[in-house]
Amino acid sequence: MQTLGRAFGISLAWLGAAAVFVAVFSTAGAAQSAGSEYLPICNLPKCLNPQVTFKSGIGTATALAEAKISTEDATKWCATYKPRDKYCPKEQVQSGWVGFRSLYRANADCPAGRMTAIDGGTYTYAGVWEDGAGKGRPRFATSKPRVLAQKWDEPGVTLDGSGTITGWGGGSPNLAAQWEVLCAGAPAPAVK
Repeated sequence: MQTLGRAFGISLAWLGAAAVFVAVFSTAGAAQSAGSEYLPICNLPKCLNPQVTFKSGIGTATALAEAKISTEDATKWCATYKPRDKYCPKEQVQSGWVGFRSLYRANADCPAGRMTAIDGGTYTYAGVWEDGAGKGRPRFATSKPRVLAQKWDEPGVTLDGSGTITGWGGGSPNLAAQWEVLCAGAPAPAVK
């Protein structure tokens, strides 16, 4: 009976740890305001992403979007990750979370399939993901694979010989989301 009690206690400990994990990550995901558009820095639940504050030329050769960390999102994020730091929301808004800038810009030539993302890298539209988590979302190539690997530190950044991103992960969801803001409603460009 004592062995059963010990096993049950261990199961409860694991169950408790799992509940804390789910609570933390579901709360973190809620750090973004529903219905708002973002130019994401990363796609992990703990990320605090800049919210779109300005757009022009969407879907055209001169598409531009600007984004900032919002006070509302920073307050939610800080409540989860730095609940005792009363200066946290102000610091996150001023520093742009991990980007150390208060304003993020991305632009695209939607018909030509070129985008300069918030990381400053230039990417070329390479079609859509055919399967997996990114199925149907925009896919990109870069002529500077070293820059790509340095900018997106999440797992999944791999390139084929032509510079096309081959893994959905790392920067792929972020680039897709930025393209979707910039080129919303535009026909898909021809893939070269």
